[in-house]
Amino acid sequence: MFSKLILLSLITFIGFGTICCAEEGKGKCGHPETDYSPCVTRTRADVLFRQCCQLYVPEECHDLCQYESEEIPARNLLIKTIASRKCGLKHISAILYCASQNQDNRKCCHHLNLADNKLEVGDRCLRFYDPAGQGINAISKSDATCLFNLNVILYCHQSGIPLD
Repeated sequence: MFSKLILLSLITFIGFGTICCAEEGKGKCGHPETDYSPCVTRTRADVLFRQCCQLYVPEECHDLCQYESEEIPARNLLIKTIASRKCGLKHISAILYCASQNQDNRKCCHHLNLADNKLEVGDRCLRFYDPAGQGINAISKSDATCLFNLNVILYCHQSGIPLD
């Protein structure tokens, strides 16, 4: 299990070490050619995320309503929020629904090799990239690897936000 987490961390580091957000309107943002570089700025995306969370997510969980694509800060944010016992994992479906802006972002997940058989998570994590379509009915221990890479999930969801 530990070796799988190291491999996921390595993919995250390599995959995101050279990726930066596209400026709005430039290039083929949100596509494989740009490693799914987001089309909208983090600031604009966070506003959209928070607006949705204000409608569908309990206030105690609003700290998670931001597109944190850096590995350690995203992981720490998740741990801090869950450890506070104010926001339970039962709300992760609503949070990721808001993050996805009702878009299916599984192609980004595949492109970044997060469904790779070597990681032994297979397609299990894909539902976190399409919460509206596939649904996240329950969270189990086997989902820890998926949530451990919340930064990648949020990166893909931000990349799926279309330009207005």
